[in-house]
Amino acid sequence: MATLEICNIVSNVTPTFLWLLFSLCVAILSVKKENLIAPLAVAMCFLPADIAVKIGPLHFYAVRIIGLLALLRIYSSFKSPNISFNTIDKLFFSYNIIGAFIYFLASQDKGGALIYKSGTLVDSIVIYIALRHGIQSKDNLSNIIKTFCYCVLVLLPFVIFEFFTAQNLFSILGRDGVSSRNGEIRAACTFSHSILFGSFAAALFPILWGGYKQEKKKIWLLSLICCLFFVYSSSSSGPIIALAASIFFLWFFKWKQYSSLLAWIVLSVATFVHLVRDSPIWHFVYVRISIKSSSTGYHRYLLTEAAVKEFGNWWSLGYGDKGPNWHEIYWPWTHATFTDMTNHYFLEGVRGGFLTMVLFIILCFKSVKVLGGYANSRPELHEQWLWWGFTVMMITHCISFLSVAYFGQITMLLYLTIAVAAFALDESRKQQAVMSMSKMKITK
Repeated sequence: MATLEICNIVSNVTPTFLWLLFSLCVAILSVKKENLIAPLAVAMCFLPADIAVKIGPLHFYAVRIIGLLALLRIYSSFKSPNISFNTIDKLFFSYNIIGAFIYFLASQDKGGALIYKSGTLVDSIVIYIALRHGIQSKDNLSNIIKTFCYCVLVLLPFVIFEFFTAQNLFSILGRDGVSSRNGEIRAACTFSHSILFGSFAAALFPILWGGYKQEKKKIWLLSLICCLFFVYSSSSSGPIIALAASIFFLWFFKWKQYSSLLAWIVLSVATFVHLVRDSPIWHFVYVRISIKSSSTGYHRYLLTEAAVKEFGNWWSLGYGDKGPNWHEIYWPWTHATFTDMTNHYFLEGVRGGFLTMVLFIILCFKSVKVLGGYANSRPELHEQWLWWGFTVMMITHCISFLSVAYFGQITMLLYLTIAVAAFALDESRKQQAVMSMSKMKITK
């Protein structure tokens, strides 16, 4: 009865959503430091991050509540973390702060832009710092992967039910909509859209494979099968292509020391294809490479064409709160009400200009490079698989960005991957320092 009364005071939430949020808050306040990220991982899978508890004019998003509480626990209950922010951390903060500032400058409604960007900036910074402090050892990473493994197994019956009955059991958390295209159900689970759910599962696949290579238990194989089904049930081309790329890079493990060479080969081939074809390379990527017949690849092609043609209008400050409105010029026949930015790179550009987009791309590149380099440096095979799993996870994110703009709880998974890369950079520098000391002693 008390819960129902609370739900009458607030809006946009259900009693079960409140109980789940409360349980995760209790878990954050109760777990040991090495397990702090476990409730955050559970939140990524089960808690719709874009649903807000509204009390009067105030909005308390679940992701903000979870992040602030985790940060409060870190600095109040545990010994002060001994972390000095490195290059990846600084890139993350710079990209977010500069992007928010440029968005504010370009917006017409300064008050609304200030409130909106202040909120999103706090969410990003708080969650990232909490995740960064929660990763202190390789054991922390193993616990995170195990948590995702169990979460995936718990999600399976819900996804099966949604895919075959067109009913989302997570309506008890506020996710009551089920989408379909050409009669094909597109499972979304607790996520805002099926493509986000599929992209989330595709990103988890490589680290779960890394977990399997460490322990060789059947539970890991079952979790991998779950991810395969989740991607299939999302009925979206983007996640399927991202998953295929993930599997390729996992297969590439034996030759991972040649990753830079592979990158140059791919870039050279893409440039060659772009030059010899009548249509640009993005036409080949979005229109020719189509997994689903109902795919909206042609829209993504038009979006890329518009971004290139309108570069002079968005490179400096983006569009702020106005939005690009490219649909009115380049695909007016669809009668779209807004420009659907189904590309995360361009989303950063139209929100914060070319500088913000470049900072984001550098951040992604640096994360992949650091993770891949650290995977190559590990002496033990099982450690190499652990770190290569996170490397491929970051690569999978980068591929997914070409077909979807992240929002909701999947952004927490992205921030987790970047935080792991920052931790890898710390460990790599410690390793180099030890090796330098050893060489000095030998010289003496």
